[in-house]
Parts: sequence; C-alpha cells; structure tokens
Amino acid sequence: MHHFFVDPAQVMGDFIRITGPDVNHMKNALRMKQGEEVLVSDGTGTDYHCCLSSLNSDCVEARIVSADRDGRELPSRIWLFQGLPKSDKMELIIQKAVELGVGEIIPVLTRRCVSRPDPKSFEKKRVRLARIAAEAAKQSGRGRIPQVREMMDLRPALEEMAARPGAMLFYERS
Repeated sequence: MHHFFVDPAQVMGDFIRITGPDVNHMKNALRMKQGEEVLVSDGTGTDYHCCLSSLNSDCVEARIVSADRDGRELPSRIWLFQGLPKSDKMELIIQKAVELGVGEIIPVLTRRCVSRPDPKSFEKKRVRLARIAAEAAKQSGRGRIPQVREMMDLRPALEEMAARPGAMLFYERS
C-alpha cells in the first residue's frame, strides 16, 4: 500500500485532501485510480487507511476508512547528534537513521570536521536532507517525518545532549 504524508490541516472530517507534488506522483507515476487504498499519515502520529474518492489536476481526495494513533513509532524518542562527515555521506546517514527509528537529527560541526559549510550554504543542504528524511519515512512506513535541525557547534550540542534522558556519546577511544 502506498504511503503519503499530509499536513494535519488537510484532514477534514471523513476526508483527506492531498496536494502538492504527491498529486502528480499519484496520478502520473503510480497511475492510481479512484477506489484504490492508500495509507496517509498526518505527521503527528495518526495513520489513516483511505480509499481514493477523486483525483483532480491539483488535489486528490481520499475517504478515511479507519484511523490508527501512534502505531508506527518507537515507544522512546531518539535524537541523533551527528558530526558532519565528508562529501555526501550525511545523506546516507540520515536515510538509515530514519529507517531505524530516529526521531530527530542534529548535524554537529566539530573541530575536526573536513566538511565545514557556512550556516547559509548548509541551510540549502538541510532542505535536501529534510527531503531525504521524508522519503525514508515514507519508504520505511514511519508515522512521523523526523526533523533535520540546523547545524550546531559541538559545545551547545553537548549541553543539549546532557539535558536529554539516557544520553550516550559514542567515541572510538573510550
């Protein structure tokens, strides 16, 4: 069953309105038809099993058959504070972390990072990384799209990490 994410405001009573790039994907790539079943998540943990009722050029409407709350997420929340790796390795790290159940990803700039983007150029990359997280969430059947936060220096990252319950820091020489 195909899985899509919508904003909670698009859930209207017994119907869900799907807009944006997913409409083109549903109509042209997947060639979905009226009556097909889809899984729609609102990003807050509610999953809706739906039946497509109409496919228009700018939106798709789906009738809600049933709703499940928090059935696809881990019972505990995991934050990944990830040092910036070389080249495009961060994309693979984000994809696999989302597939494994990480709830939030915080890129960390450390003293020994080879990749040292400035905050303005990293913001463009963060948008791409957020898209990768969304695709991985769809692929792995997650009920929420993990957030990819802004880049953070090591000291504030350690302070935030210390405030989290059960924080673990993995280091190869410890």
